[in-house]
Amino acid sequence: MKRLLPLTLLLAAVATPVAADMFKDLKETAKQTATQKAAEKLNLPTAAPVNAKVYLIAPANGATVSSPVKVVFGLSGAGVAPAGVQKENTGHHHLLIDQPTYDATLPLPATDQIKHFGGGQTEALLDLKPGKHTLQLMFADWKHQPFNPAVVSEQITLTVK
Repeated sequence: MKRLLPLTLLLAAVATPVAADMFKDLKETAKQTATQKAAEKLNLPTAAPVNAKVYLIAPANGATVSSPVKVVFGLSGAGVAPAGVQKENTGHHHLLIDQPTYDATLPLPATDQIKHFGGGQTEALLDLKPGKHTLQLMFADWKHQPFNPAVVSEQITLTVK
């Protein structure tokens, strides 16, 4: 019996930090979930990653192309994560075609002029009608909402023949 007491005390001492760590992890997860729900419900903007820049690698500004048009996205100073994944300094791409109107305080709608790449894609094939078009890349947060301040590329113009 005397040998069991030290063993019992040792097990209790080892189990206590594990339970405390588990409680701490559960508390942190609950806090993060509540923060995400509030940000989503209230449309709270996410602060832009400090040095994030997006740009169009292809096509070049002023290019004449055929449809479908291969568009390649560039990003520096941040990482790409799928929509719905809230991870610091990450987001995903949206392509603005022919200067659509949108409310930057709300998640971007998915339309013919606002293409979502919520799977973390970094390029796309676009079917564009013949004529002049503008393209601009926008980097948005986990809930499809533009960062504050907005992280957008320069707008380019191209001609589809």
